[in-house]
Amino acid sequence: MLPIQGLKCIYDTAGRSWSIELVIRAEGEDALRRFDVDGPDDAEMLIEAFEDSSVSVFDPQTGEIVFGYEYLDLDHEDDEDEAEEDEEEDSEDDSEDDEAAGDEKVKS
Repeated sequence: MLPIQGLKCIYDTAGRSWSIELVIRAEGEDALRRFDVDGPDDAEMLIEAFEDSSVSVFDPQTGEIVFGYEYLDLDHEDDEDEAEEDEEEDSEDDSEDDEAAGDEKVKS
């Protein structure tokens, strides 16, 4: 797998066709590889996938372009929020207990 350094969208005015050109790093040098696409929508989709991905590679053996993404673990964030809420409730309970104990001392 070779890392993709960039993508370029190309419209051939003579042939009236669209293509994507990959700039890939191979053995310390940048190389170009061109692929025909069905139209501007496909080219735009590939460019957006490249821009949004955290890693993009080209497999010369299969001809596949692979875009990798890092996703947030939303369940983990929810667990953190619940833990913070529990801590806040515990501290509120502790302060209410302290106030009640202070009131009892004043009465004595």
